[in-house]
Amino acid sequence: MKVRSVDNSHPEPSISVSSTSPFGLYLTNGQQVIHNTAILAGNSNSSASPVSASKAGELANGSGQISAVFVSPYVAKITVNTTSAFVGARFSTAASDRFYGVWEYPWEEQLDNAGVESDLRGLGDSEGINWDNARAPFFFTTAGYGVYADTLAMGSFNFSSPGIAQFIFNTSSLVYYIITPSTQGDYKSILSAYADLSNTIEMPPDSAYGPTFWSDNFEEDFHAGVHNAQENYYDVINHLYYNQIHASSMFADRPYGTGNSSFGNFDFDPVYYPTPKEFIANLSNFGFDFQVWAANRAFLNTELYNASVSNNWLMPGISSEIFLGPALNLSIPEAYSYFKQHMSYFPSVGVKGYKIDRGEEGEMPVWEQNIQQELFEQLLYETMVEKWGEGNFYDFARSAIDRSRSKTAVWNGDSHSNYSGLAYSVTSGIRAGLVGYSQWASDTGGYIRNLNDPAEELWARWMWFGTFSPVYEIMIGTNHTPWYPPYTSELVDVLKETANLHHDLLPYIKSMTYEAHKTGVPVMRAAFLEAPSDNKTYTMTDAYYFGSELFIAPIVNPGGHRTVYFPEGTKYLEYFNKTSVHQGGSSAHVDLSVHYVPAYVCAGAILPRGDITQANNKWTVDWEPELTIELYPSCDVPFSSFTYYNGVAKTEASISMMVDALSGDVAVDYGALGTNGTLVVFARGGTQNATLRAAGGSVSFTKIVSLFD
Repeated sequence: MKVRSVDNSHPEPSISVSSTSPFGLYLTNGQQVIHNTAILAGNSNSSASPVSASKAGELANGSGQISAVFVSPYVAKITVNTTSAFVGARFSTAASDRFYGVWEYPWEEQLDNAGVESDLRGLGDSEGINWDNARAPFFFTTAGYGVYADTLAMGSFNFSSPGIAQFIFNTSSLVYYIITPSTQGDYKSILSAYADLSNTIEMPPDSAYGPTFWSDNFEEDFHAGVHNAQENYYDVINHLYYNQIHASSMFADRPYGTGNSSFGNFDFDPVYYPTPKEFIANLSNFGFDFQVWAANRAFLNTELYNASVSNNWLMPGISSEIFLGPALNLSIPEAYSYFKQHMSYFPSVGVKGYKIDRGEEGEMPVWEQNIQQELFEQLLYETMVEKWGEGNFYDFARSAIDRSRSKTAVWNGDSHSNYSGLAYSVTSGIRAGLVGYSQWASDTGGYIRNLNDPAEELWARWMWFGTFSPVYEIMIGTNHTPWYPPYTSELVDVLKETANLHHDLLPYIKSMTYEAHKTGVPVMRAAFLEAPSDNKTYTMTDAYYFGSELFIAPIVNPGGHRTVYFPEGTKYLEYFNKTSVHQGGSSAHVDLSVHYVPAYVCAGAILPRGDITQANNKWTVDWEPELTIELYPSCDVPFSSFTYYNGVAKTEASISMMVDALSGDVAVDYGALGTNGTLVVFARGGTQNATLRAAGGSVSFTKIVSLFD
């Protein structure tokens, strides 16, 4: 079958397609070969098998048609229409190739999907992290291409045999895309093409990055001297103020409302929240945005349940007597409209986002999960955007399909409060980025806790991981609040160090988030995205690039020690003390107290930092934003650049650095960054500083001796 190009600017496409028998697609791109070895069809998932086709695209026995066209020189669109109930495809590579994507959850703490076969649905109670359920019908392989199935239908992926990737969906019509890189080995371009076909994250407000403080039950947590949930929040606010710990948001987990299981009456319980509108306004005045728990759950005898029963909106066969409660079928327009109208109460009293829970715990048939979750997250998004406008609120979910990526961020479910939970969370964050969920968080310290969990050292290590996560989110409460027993003052010190550093890194994190918004390239980056020529990076589950300039290797075992492997291609400077340099391709053993994490800045890095958003900082008199641009010149990197996100103007600005290896001169040019501050060059013998002007400018530094040389 001859495939035509639909891009008139490329009359001779770089990829050609031919048919084999039984039907399969054979794609070539330069020296790259892609074997889409079978189209699968059948009346069940288990019986779907390869089908034959003519070169004209007719499937055997008149059972359907297949077509393939180019939507760009690097992307082929495959459309399969059949009379079968299930349709899928199979791809073959060398047995040594790896497959990434589909699930956020790290199977057996793996970065890739070797040996995995599972549905594209919520994964339930799993090792290390329960309900770690961001997902996408997308994978890519070290063979050099990606595949995206554009569907919300329930399906399954199978990577159980080396060199084989297969998916089957419960649909008779399927569109999928085969994506090749713009440059061989450029996995970022595959992620960007996938983002163009699906969507990217929305730029969130400044409050979204955290630190975010929350409790599993603000109605009961904490200590003597408070009388209701509102006063518990104020207790947190006071401790953050007096310890000068930066924070930007809080949220109310369930319970907070009246009625069965505290959700479904669309209110705040007046016993615990006697003045909700005034309370939320107070939080805003203190510098905090406020979110509330939400789920597609009709708990028995609530307003939501009673209206749903009267109108026959509930999913059939789900017991309303048990804790789970049935979900509404939001495919029914009237159910969608009712739920949305009543959830709009929350933004009307000042709430600026939702913690979106559940969706995968038996409240609906499994085959509805992706459809209904996407509808619910769209519904909640609409209630917020109609009140606040785009980018002025923050929704985050534990269960999300990729169609929702532009409507909600994610957190990685109920991680276990132990070192396994921490290790799994690190890998989960990396994997989330590989399927486009860049705005990501974990419950710092873990959610599944015993009395007096988490242990102090574990929590401190996790706090450092929170610092170098896109969102720093921390759960506190009875017997697990840093400024109350059983914890020591040292943990409060670590909390302050980590929270304040995360806050100070917001100029950098926001800029990397803007890149994710534009391109789909995540903030937390699997090491092989930045070092694809280094074979050791493809199985690296416990270290990652944090944006383009930093390399982070969290300590995920007790004792404070680990071995760090540095990917090939650059040099790395230890970030905190700036005394040790490591060559790419080497390893180092580190042994650190709880006041540090293995963090490294890359040679030639440009690293924006600073106090650019006030949030809860009421302790600084006459506060004004200030920006610092850290520069790390290296003779090995004669030119480097950074795209800065100017949050004042909501535009991007370029920062560039040129290094003359012979003279040691460093020339810096920068556009309109929107904030005054300081340029700092780190060099042997100390730093050199220059004034940074909000409107842009140029600065030269002379006789710089690089820390990397």
